[in-house]
Amino acid sequence: MPGTAPSGPRPGQAGAAAGAGAAGSLTLGGELSGTLLRRLSAVAALLALTPLTAALGSPGNAASTVGDGGAVARVAASSASLSDGRVGRTWSLGADGSTDTTSLTGPGGTSWAAPGPDFQISVDGVTTSSTSGWVLSSVTAQRPTALPGRPSSGRGAALLFRYSLVDDAVRAAGVELDRIVALHPGSAVIEVTSTLIDHGPVPVRIAAYSLDQITARDPTLPAEVQAYNGGSDWRDDYRHVSTPAGAFDAEGEVVRFGAGTGFFLVSQRRGGSMSRSGRDSAGRSWVGVDWGRDLLDWGPLMTAPPAYNRQDNPSYPAPVRARVVPPLGSLSLGTSFLGVYSGGAQQAAAAFAGDFVGGAEPAFPRTVGLNTFHPWGHGPGMSDANLRGQVDAAAGLGLEGFMLDDQWQGGPGGESGDWRFDPARFPDANGDGVPDFVEYLHSKGLQLGLWMSPLEFNGASRTYAAHPDWACAPVGDATAQVPDDAGLGVWDATNPAFESYIVGVVDRLVRDYDVREFKFDFMTWVDCPPHDYADYEDAFVSVVGRMQARHPDVTFELDETNDQRAWPFESAALGPSWFDNGHLHGSGPIPKLLHDVWSASPWLPTWSLGVGAFDGTLQGPYAGVGGVDFAFPLAMLTHVTFWTDLTTLAPDQRSETAWWIAWYRTHRSGLGPAVYELTSADPLDGTSWAAWEPWNGASGYVFAFRQSGGPDTERLSLLGVDGSATYAVSDVRTGTSLGLFTGRQLMSGLPVTLAPSTATVLSVQRT
Repeated sequence: MPGTAPSGPRPGQAGAAAGAGAAGSLTLGGELSGTLLRRLSAVAALLALTPLTAALGSPGNAASTVGDGGAVARVAASSASLSDGRVGRTWSLGADGSTDTTSLTGPGGTSWAAPGPDFQISVDGVTTSSTSGWVLSSVTAQRPTALPGRPSSGRGAALLFRYSLVDDAVRAAGVELDRIVALHPGSAVIEVTSTLIDHGPVPVRIAAYSLDQITARDPTLPAEVQAYNGGSDWRDDYRHVSTPAGAFDAEGEVVRFGAGTGFFLVSQRRGGSMSRSGRDSAGRSWVGVDWGRDLLDWGPLMTAPPAYNRQDNPSYPAPVRARVVPPLGSLSLGTSFLGVYSGGAQQAAAAFAGDFVGGAEPAFPRTVGLNTFHPWGHGPGMSDANLRGQVDAAAGLGLEGFMLDDQWQGGPGGESGDWRFDPARFPDANGDGVPDFVEYLHSKGLQLGLWMSPLEFNGASRTYAAHPDWACAPVGDATAQVPDDAGLGVWDATNPAFESYIVGVVDRLVRDYDVREFKFDFMTWVDCPPHDYADYEDAFVSVVGRMQARHPDVTFELDETNDQRAWPFESAALGPSWFDNGHLHGSGPIPKLLHDVWSASPWLPTWSLGVGAFDGTLQGPYAGVGGVDFAFPLAMLTHVTFWTDLTTLAPDQRSETAWWIAWYRTHRSGLGPAVYELTSADPLDGTSWAAWEPWNGASGYVFAFRQSGGPDTERLSLLGVDGSATYAVSDVRTGTSLGLFTGRQLMSGLPVTLAPSTATVLSVQRT
């Protein structure tokens, strides 16, 4: 399902784009065999003869209660509730099968919601909701779905709402909507995951829907929308923040309502014009999807602002693109988060992070690693003979992982699509099936990582020759003719045989070479009728989920350096994102990396970003040991990945780097889950201060960076501290104590003094 680890029906089988003239439009009638048509007709006849009450189950709902860790789900005959003391949500269950959210409460019992529908879905052009067009079949208290590698995902309590479509204006029978509403212990956030299932003989067209919604008690609350775009290769404007007033329908994955106290909604999807948040004049507040706003994805063909490869539908609201649930198929609509907060605007992001980390984001090891693409790329340095020196240097510094990027694969039977080591670059002298380099790397105590483009293939691959039907025709076959050493052919990600094959490839690489991390690149979605690019995206996410279920201790990193991939929350729910290839667009390497972290915080865990540590940074005002003391603290806020020749570090730089790595490995578990943003200016200007506060609820750190400008001293107002508590503040590198401060003093401003082009990391520990 979009942006979630796998559970329930496979979205790769969910459907295709629809609409007149759409590249992914699907005419199902001509595609079905006579046998299947007869079976579907029998299903339709059975549904037509089944009394409505029998189809929907017995009237009323059996009382039930499920509790875990303080989170409690309750069901009664005419109501349901979910609460844990930090957030509470209640529903009324009407005798006519309608469902309303009746309240959303936060700290102090503040109620944010008035009675109103739970969701809204456009089905075959008809607007339906939990009070119109759908009838509640049942609601059941249960435990949340446990997801692989996410330790808190199965904890807490949940409600499963099952609905049946009964709107006479929709000519479809047997359509079911399942909504799992989950609350983890101690969280102020409620997760909702929705899946449509078509049990009938007629395809169902879904153009737009809300993932979750409430009707705000006060429809005039101030609103803030966060919209995200990936693509650091092509752009710098990843995060767009707006503050619409009144009714609005805006692109965005995050929407917050209120000032210092309020509620928020987050869509666990990637950015794009179809990703929406809004509020209407009646106060209906929502996050969701409107596929009609999207036309197509140009892929790498368009890289110029303002739209880059995104092509919005110029005829909107005239429909072009939509999703289709095929007969006997399903469509995962996605996951959303509804939360409450108090104590300031950034507490909303902190509440979300506290739920997302461990519940939706996999608990991948926050290792220190090296990636080979810079500076060796596809050249001769990408080879056993050259990289052994890097392994030695990495082991000496305390690195834990070593990722071979593009071109580890190659040779007859090894090209992209085959995924076997190139024997010319990485020979196997003793013939034991394991390249000598892999054995050497493991002998030094380092873990192996491998780059892959799992959705693409080289035209010379034996796998493509043996299975040309696995390509998405005709687009995938056509792009395979473009000469490229990595390969540009595109697989049909919805093909079950291909899916099993690529999962098996990962199984083999993990088994044979003990691979501990994969970096998946070139996730460029394309339209290959009868499927559209959203089908391929869903199928890919589902396949990665299958890989995670089989290998929960392996990290899966997605490359987000080009637009229209999976960033932000879809990829963050799968693992870290390789985010920056060092395309500066006129800025410097330090300002660009600061800008990357600034763009992600505070809603995204900054440690999910992969950026090039020391890549072109240790020069000019950042040369020498001082550069290490600036660049590595910045790297510690991210998924630490060196992108540099480690043998070029001077002895004093190596010593300083080793100290920071040892400190990070000891303290990394305390960096988060909240990462507060303590400065507001975009550091891309090369002059501004930038500061962040990783906070675990009781203690944390301040990471402060001064570029070329700004005052000598900044007063940084800390967040998350207890005003009545006392905290010891010290410099982690020197051990120097800055003194004892009350929480109120820290909230009013901690003075931090830095010279230009320097940084500091301060420990803030409750005494």
